Amino acid sequence: MQCRPETTSTAWKRGPFHFLPRGVIFGQTYEDPGIELRVFKPQSRVFTIAGAGCTARALAAAGHSVTAIDVNSRQLAYARLRAEGEPARMGVVERLLVLGRKLATIAGWSPARLAHFLSLSDGPEQAEYWDRWLDTPKWRAVFDTLLAPRLLGIFYSGPFVKALPRDFGARIRQRLRRGWSLHANRCNPYASALLLGKTSAEYGPAISPIQFACADAADYLENSQAMFDAFALSNIGDGASVAYKRRLRAAVERAAAPGAVLVTRSFAEPGPETVANWAALDRSLLWGVVEVSRIGGPAGDPLCSIC
Repeated sequence: MQCRPETTSTAWKRGPFHFLPRGVIFGQTYEDPGIELRVFKPQSRVFTIAGAGCTARALAAAGHSVTAIDVNSRQLAYARLRAEGEPARMGVVERLLVLGRKLATIAGWSPARLAHFLSLSDGPEQAEYWDRWLDTPKWRAVFDTLLAPRLLGIFYSGPFVKALPRDFGARIRQRLRRGWSLHANRCNPYASALLLGKTSAEYGPAISPIQFACADAADYLENSQAMFDAFALSNIGDGASVAYKRRLRAAVERAAAPGAVLVTRSFAEPGPETVANWAALDRSLLWGVVEVSRIGGPAGDPLCSIC
């Protein structure tokens, strides 16, 4: 086996935490596959990060031929079970979110207020309710403290913390408010998943079986003979070195069929290199960047001008 420098390996191999979790990291996938379903052509051959299996299942249920990979064997096994119909269970991230909800209750988020908020379906009304009853000074102080990089660094490893904005709490609050103003809470499963811990979404059975593989994304694509019409890479770039990002990009281009579409996410803020940011359209509400692009496409590509 070829031994690669650490800078060209993914930080996800060690995982996002200082400690090694006993179970899965993600019990749910906090991203809206509606983006991928909108931009991938019908019956695409899709390469995706497995994670909790939600995106892979949504795409397979829509008729795409899906290959789902994950460098974490436990996470991959969980995604496979979810694809076979097993119910969702809590991962490390969900347990941390439970703690956050308890602190939000102390800060004044009563069950009655949350229930009313989640029953709303008008964007301006939701934003007004959020401003008046939920985005309180006490809650902002608690939230911003919890998401301060210095505190996150107790749990999360350095590369992942460095990938976040310094004012991460304030940025997430801004993204939440943007989402409340755009997406109806009543029919947004990601809103109730975040605020109440409910399962974000369920999907129908896969039209064709999902192909699972335990591998690093770049390794797999460099050695695969398959060609893919679409790539859903989640936020694999968060915490990655510049060298690994370049290696992954080259591997994607190697395995891309003509006209292939790429969707990536990041918790970072969009930079000057961001081509088309669809983050506001993602109902999961959390992302700073949801970039949609065509592999090798010109700057005037339609996918790069709709956002």
